[in-house]
Amino acid sequence: MSSFRKPGESVRRRTFREGLLGLCLVIAWLSGAAPTCSAQQLTAGTSSKSAKDEAITAIPLQNMTQAAQAKITAVLNDYSIYRRLPLTQIECDSEYYTFLCRYPEVIVEIWRLMGVTEMKCQRTGPFELHTEDGVGGINDVELIYGNNRLHVFYGTGSYEGPVLRKPVNGQCVLVLRTSASDSPSGSVLQTSSLDIFLKIENATAGLVAKTLNPIVGRTADQNFVETMKFVQRLNETTERNGPGVQGMAYRLEGLAPEVRQAFIDVAGRVFDRAQAAAPLSVRADAPAAADSTPIRYTVTPGGR
Repeated sequence: MSSFRKPGESVRRRTFREGLLGLCLVIAWLSGAAPTCSAQQLTAGTSSKSAKDEAITAIPLQNMTQAAQAKITAVLNDYSIYRRLPLTQIECDSEYYTFLCRYPEVIVEIWRLMGVTEMKCQRTGPFELHTEDGVGGINDVELIYGNNRLHVFYGTGSYEGPVLRKPVNGQCVLVLRTSASDSPSGSVLQTSSLDIFLKIENATAGLVAKTLNPIVGRTADQNFVETMKFVQRLNETTERNGPGVQGMAYRLEGLAPEVRQAFIDVAGRVFDRAQAAAPLSVRADAPAAADSTPIRYTVTPGGR
């Protein structure tokens, strides 16, 4: 996270900014540093009403359980901050991209291995994550709905640090939409947008939201684009050196064993496809990426 410290910005203010961002998956999935590569930012971020209405329409509430609908609508009906992050396009194998969307702890653990973040991101269930950002933010995130074009996340969290006298609690809804297409060179282009609805509780929520809105917007915009660049670079590395990436998986100490094995398996398939297609790139309609069946509809995993 220190990679994004602005010149002249105090540690106190930076801690405040990063801690409150940690109220939701924005921190778990959107923070960190990434090498520069050829990802393209196609639009600027926005908080327009038309973008907000479009994002709400895209959420398939009718295909969710009543409990899930209640959680989602509670945020949509009373959000404090809305932001659509920049539309961004990268080259990435479709199966790999979907896997990384559903298991963001893999990215966080790679960043930890690189020494660019102290965040912890642990899987607590088939669709649930617990994150701690290291500066006062503690969060629980759930994948409510997902297919290879749309993922809807719900998160709850709190921040408690030296800047605020009382803990700040909140909930968020994230809507990640992705389309895959072939580039002229034959590689797969993943074009993604991420809509964030953040509800901040406590009596000072309005003031906090007004203060944080421009900070959250700028920071989240930047971090989303940088994260997409990182995903593209990871894909490039895997296509060139899949066995090396598989070996790295054993150094990612925070991964659950089943997630580590899934990462090893998908990295192997990405490498095999790239080698088989060389010098062509992997196509968007590769068999492993063609299934658009959602992983969650109205069935809630047992024990919840």
